[in-house]
Amino acid sequence: MRVYVVEASGKGGLIHYSYHLSRGLQRCGVETTLVTSTAYELRDLEHPFRVVEFLHLWDPRASKSGNPLWHKARRGLRGLQYIYQWYRLVNFLKREKPDVVLFGEMRFAFETYFLQMLRRSGIKLADIVHDVQAYDTRKGSDNILHQSEKHLAQYNKMYAQFNYLFVHDRSNRELFLNLYDIPAERVFEIPMATNELVLEVKPAYTPEGLRDHLGIPDDRPIVLFFGTITKYKGLVDLIRAFPAIHQATNAQLLIAGFPGKDVDVPELKGIVQSLDMNDYTTWFLDYVPNEWVAPMMEISDVVILPYRAITQSAVIQIAYACGKPVVATRVGGLPDIVEEGKSGLLADPQNPDSLAQAIITALDNKDKLREMGKYARHLAESRYSWMVVGDIIKKAFEKSL
Repeated sequence: MRVYVVEASGKGGLIHYSYHLSRGLQRCGVETTLVTSTAYELRDLEHPFRVVEFLHLWDPRASKSGNPLWHKARRGLRGLQYIYQWYRLVNFLKREKPDVVLFGEMRFAFETYFLQMLRRSGIKLADIVHDVQAYDTRKGSDNILHQSEKHLAQYNKMYAQFNYLFVHDRSNRELFLNLYDIPAERVFEIPMATNELVLEVKPAYTPEGLRDHLGIPDDRPIVLFFGTITKYKGLVDLIRAFPAIHQATNAQLLIAGFPGKDVDVPELKGIVQSLDMNDYTTWFLDYVPNEWVAPMMEISDVVILPYRAITQSAVIQIAYACGKPVVATRVGGLPDIVEEGKSGLLADPQNPDSLAQAIITALDNKDKLREMGKYARHLAESRYSWMVVGDIIKKAFEKSL
């Protein structure tokens, strides 16, 4: 069986996921090829599968121009570039003739057209549905979800092109089947597997060196918000909760991630200032290099996911891989992954008081915190193994090939 995994992003969480997925499939006996960007950031790692650096795209995290006319023109040029790369990809896949093409995030409704071209060529299609619901990341919008009837109809048509659809965890499969008119036998549940990569990359710092580089006092516990900063992730709720957390525990808030276009960083910093939090808030507003992730997790006492909406999160699996407990909100599939009192604690969404209480409870009991970290690592090595994911996907393909 020949499977081609396609991920257009050569940098960030989605390519990390695709790297692990490709490795898991290959280890399960599937002949796997990863097709990705020419800006592939993991090329120096060991690859037991084939990699084709094929797509010529841009870095979405590159610095942005403040000129609105240039921004509009650039968006148009990028749109044309994206369409051209899709044409190249379709022709490449037709020549290669894999048994299955496995996609990740589908970004635009017009991609349905290219999927139809591939289906007509006789190639079976599969998709990892990372986000069952779409998030409204438009600048200035107050909405969390982008789920109009038109949007649902467009994505229903897109998902209908796939022979196999994989969603993370039971609750997200149920939600997917409620939202879209897709036969249940095409929709498979897979676990959100652990991020092993962070432990395989040589760290850029010792934990002590990173703490010193960030200027965080040695006597302060560290509460970590990690990952791309977007509106639906509820960072503002964590900020509003933090004065009470600091007063009770002397903790430092470490915010590490690249701000999305829907986030007003000066506004967030203004809230921190108004709450007199500057002395115990550390900002790292950039893409966190792979070499920083393990030491950043190691210096942190607990990882926080104060999300207002989510289907699943790879951040939990990074924390688990590093043996760190989490505090997460009761949204989407997070309660399926966080075993309360065993691998972390849960709080109510959009409720700074509930979030503060959960974090204080976690930090107040160091022995319990260590126990939860050990159990989180156990889950990463067992239930959330990529061999489990690879085996489920392989068996789904084998039934119809």
